[in-house]
Amino acid sequence: MNIVYLYADSKEEWNSAEWRCAVPARAINRTARHSATLLDIEAFAKNTQAVRNTINQSDLIVIQRNLFGPVLKAIQYWKARDKAVIVDFDDAYTLMPPSARNYEFWVLGQQVCRGPNHQPNVIKLDPTPLAQFKLGLRLVHAATVPSITLANDWSEYAPIYFLPNYIEVERYLQALPQAHEGTIIGWGGSLSHLQSFEESGILGALRNVCESRPQVNVMVCGDRRVFDLLNVPEEQKMFQPWVEASEWPRLLAKFDIGLAPLFGPYDQRRSWIKVLEYMIMKIPWVASEGPAYHALRNYGWLVPNNASAWERILFDIVDHLDDYKQEAGRDPFLFGLSQCVDDNVEKILMTYDQILEKILE
Repeated sequence: MNIVYLYADSKEEWNSAEWRCAVPARAINRTARHSATLLDIEAFAKNTQAVRNTINQSDLIVIQRNLFGPVLKAIQYWKARDKAVIVDFDDAYTLMPPSARNYEFWVLGQQVCRGPNHQPNVIKLDPTPLAQFKLGLRLVHAATVPSITLANDWSEYAPIYFLPNYIEVERYLQALPQAHEGTIIGWGGSLSHLQSFEESGILGALRNVCESRPQVNVMVCGDRRVFDLLNVPEEQKMFQPWVEASEWPRLLAKFDIGLAPLFGPYDQRRSWIKVLEYMIMKIPWVASEGPAYHALRNYGWLVPNNASAWERILFDIVDHLDDYKQEAGRDPFLFGLSQCVDDNVEKILMTYDQILEKILE
């Protein structure tokens, strides 16, 4: 099988494209029996000769999320030439909170462009990208998502297939734990988690833990707004700007305890990858209750969203950290190993086979 992945992330926001396009593509190519190619979705929309040459050789086109604008026309072009076209997305766009970075674009249809003097110029998109996305789902043959809840949400628009995020284990195993003073409670994420921290109760818990345990530090990676929300002494908090995917395991190796707060229906459609990363790094973790991490409930600690619940488990882990780390190195780590993308690449290919067979019926 020959798959073409059309990635939508820019270099500055490269995250979903890594998990949903690049990681499976590399694993598929490592089989030496199948092949996968990464192409920029903008080139696909322009339908350049180079793009046509590549897609002509493909069995399946996988579009990352951007079902709007000229991409819709390109989908029709390739469907008319009997190509199988699916979309992969990992966000609950209809439930996106206003605090999410892309809310104005997806929901309000406001696109910021740079004018001649580099001044921001807001363009109104009509219909909105969300409205176009719904139309696009009816155009493609199927969709893949990393959340069962998300799959259920969109089943009326297209055949939706659950395809979990798998992990490149070797990259993480090479990042050895780093010696440091004190205990680091860590979190890293994109610019769509502000509400996760504001409403989950985690902020109050971290404040009380840091006040009572001066050896504890909180490390935030990615979103400066989350760092600024932390009401803990300056000397007990650290900020790390966004880094490329290849560098992330090195930062993750600094964590002694991992956090995964979620709040509301938008967050509960997220994939399990944040917690899975903690597990492959043998990091004890605490996350919000709900369907997003329910499948991993036996490998860590799920708590209701109130400060006292977060505080209770965080105090216990901080005070018995060695015991918790030993536990994290057993069953949670083994489960993380079992989710290696190379060990699961056949499941990815089987999903694609099912889609192709359904198209031919």
